[in-house]
Amino acid sequence: MMNDNFKKIEELLGYNFKIDSYQRGYRWDTSQVFSLLNDIQEFKLEYQSFYCLQPLVVKKLDEITFELIDGQQRMTTIFLILMFFNSNRFQLLYSTRNTEENGINSFLESIVNLSIPNFQLSEEIEDFTQVDTEISVHWKELITNNDSIINSVDNFYFYRSYCVITNWFNHFDKISKDEFLRKLLTHTRLIWYVENEDSSDKKIIKKFIDFNDGKIELEQAELIKALFVLDIIQTPNIMQRQYEENKFADDWNLIEHQMSDKKFWQFISNNKNDINVANKINLLFQLYNGYGKAEDRFYNYRKFEKSFKNKTELDRPNWDNITTQYNSLEEWFFDRTTYHLTGAIIHLTNSNISKILEIAKKADSKIEFRNMLKDILKNYFMENNNWKKEYDPHTIKYNEGGVFKMLFLYNIALTEIDEPDSFFPFYRFYNTNNWNIEHILAKNDDGLDKLEEFGSFYDDIKHLINALADDEISNENRGILSKLSDDLYTSIEEKKKGESKKKIREINEKMNEFFSIDDFNNLCLLDQSTNIKVGKKPFRRKRDIVLNLDEEIEINNDAFIPIGTQYVFSKKSTPSKSYQINYWSLLDRNNYQKIVINTINDFLKHEKNGTN
Repeated sequence: MMNDNFKKIEELLGYNFKIDSYQRGYRWDTSQVFSLLNDIQEFKLEYQSFYCLQPLVVKKLDEITFELIDGQQRMTTIFLILMFFNSNRFQLLYSTRNTEENGINSFLESIVNLSIPNFQLSEEIEDFTQVDTEISVHWKELITNNDSIINSVDNFYFYRSYCVITNWFNHFDKISKDEFLRKLLTHTRLIWYVENEDSSDKKIIKKFIDFNDGKIELEQAELIKALFVLDIIQTPNIMQRQYEENKFADDWNLIEHQMSDKKFWQFISNNKNDINVANKINLLFQLYNGYGKAEDRFYNYRKFEKSFKNKTELDRPNWDNITTQYNSLEEWFFDRTTYHLTGAIIHLTNSNISKILEIAKKADSKIEFRNMLKDILKNYFMENNNWKKEYDPHTIKYNEGGVFKMLFLYNIALTEIDEPDSFFPFYRFYNTNNWNIEHILAKNDDGLDKLEEFGSFYDDIKHLINALADDEISNENRGILSKLSDDLYTSIEEKKKGESKKKIREINEKMNEFFSIDDFNNLCLLDQSTNIKVGKKPFRRKRDIVLNLDEEIEINNDAFIPIGTQYVFSKKSTPSKSYQINYWSLLDRNNYQKIVINTINDFLKHEKNGTN
């Protein structure tokens, strides 16, 4: 027999779950319903003995009736799925929300009789805007033509979820539907957390480790949430208790939603797949309690559990302190300068968000705080106002670790200074697969293999030799390149592929020697997909591809061209009188290096004291 700390869904059939008035309404969105259905469907018995849902926190009222403290959203969605199957089910009883005297919501009970819009839900769908719009339009028609339907927010959310459930099963045959129902009833279980003296949190944690290794932290956040809820319901004053319950629910949902937003998350963290923060709200608990040892996945839960047992109010966990900490992060997120400085520190230095919070406590004003953040970056990249050796744009070269960090910092600084309405997209920059340090003037073109490719290479080199200014190359070196290019032309005319390839290698070697190809001022950032398309091509062709002007080659829709790279191929740093698009000249390189240095220096320059 299964331990009381877990319940199969079929074990809940026949139970009554009372949802009190302090609970917020049912608010699951389309994507959450879609994800739950997919998760249950994708669960395979050969890999796990059962699929585990997040904890259900209840208080026993009688043998078959429980007050539902936490888990209403999941339980309502499961109820709607069971309604679709016309299956035996548990009963939801409401204190409010247009219910009958017995607590039953008449709309929910009759939802299967309503007309439902038809739409497609593909497995790859990510944007549910069109689906939501279709349901909303149908809902308006429904309530207009049917006076018996009460047009309430709760009823709409019930209806929308039921529409998603119905359409999700559109492509299922009877056998597939029966298999899904069996998975739901028999192989889907939830952590059963009864609020009484006999419940054991240790048993809950042990079971969860045993059966859900790899998803534990997601549930730990829910267990921490349950500790706060169980503490709140001990408040003797009913009005005060209801206020605290509503406030806590609203705070939690808002914070959890914002922390899971990739834009917000990559601003405060350089981690995208950390098992210890699978539910991103756990980061707040780490900041509140400390991080503990890396292998101790339940450090925060145990800290909260121990603290809640303290008799003195001063030593007990304070939810307001946690929300205050979150509010600081949110404030920085919406302040462009603080956002860019914080993100730069998180992604480029050894300091984390905890360090930044400590600094914030020491600052007397916003300006002082921002200046302190600038000092962190200065001290990381500079020493006595001079660049550290590993970051000096005058000396660092291709394949040295400091190049990527300097280019990253430059792009952040450039966004802050030149794009006043923009926020640097840390989430895109960090999530893009494999960044490449790209040579602006190509390092080599020796991947060529066809005579027509050799001919194009010859044309580019001849054009470059003729365009080079006298101060960019000596007469002797110009003569060397001209002789090699003439020899290449002869080999091509005689259709000698081997000799042609040899001459191309010789030209590339001389180009690298004459033009210091690996210097910082000939480097920029490109994502791998774009790099593959522009690699080994001359500057003017690269320019057309990067700026989406090329007639033959298009960059991927999801490609991210950093603003600094756009500036390079637009030659934003080159004065108009010296502007040409054919090659990356010595003047272009020098101006580029200057603008990188000046932009970063401006970004890190202290603000003058003011009232902030």
